[in-house]
Amino acid sequence: MNRLSKVAAIASSLVAFAGLLSTGCGTVDVGDLLAQIDLQLNNAVDRIQTEDPRTVELPPAIVDRGDTVIIEEDVVVIVSVQQQLVIEELPDITLLGFENITGFDIYLTYQADGILQEVFVFDGETLLLEYPCLDSVELLLEEDYDVFGDFVQEFDLFADFFNPEDFFCGEALIITIDPFDVTASIEIIDLTP
Repeated sequence: MNRLSKVAAIASSLVAFAGLLSTGCGTVDVGDLLAQIDLQLNNAVDRIQTEDPRTVELPPAIVDRGDTVIIEEDVVVIVSVQQQLVIEELPDITLLGFENITGFDIYLTYQADGILQEVFVFDGETLLLEYPCLDSVELLLEEDYDVFGDFVQEFDLFADFFNPEDFFCGEALIITIDPFDVTASIEIIDLTP
């Protein structure tokens, strides 16, 4: 799905979402709201990664140097939007997504509020992480691995720093890592009803 198609799909989802908010006697079904958020996210990304990166068998090059996946304890890996997100908590979270369209599996190093994090994202998938409200996200390094787990290349991403001018609490910050540039693009999705 190209970017223009994604934008059109998101716009359509938002119109439907607004319709849900205005139906009935001021009551909104929580299941419908979560379904709409799920639809918005699915329209924004190709596929949500369903394997927790903490359980992924990492390529030998990563293991041999002693690295692993590092995610803060209070962060939830979201594999099912409708089953894991809680409507009442949405204003107090940042849903951080890493969309990988590089053609390779990637080992991504970044800082969330200045704390080092390292995750593994499969090619063609988007890793969703629910953080308590974040103030900043800074990408540091992308390492690319082929389907056999062999190292291909790496890129410094120090230019990619996102802060409250870019996103707010109650939003999904989707960061797309693509094969054409060393910088990442972002997409914001409002999660709050």
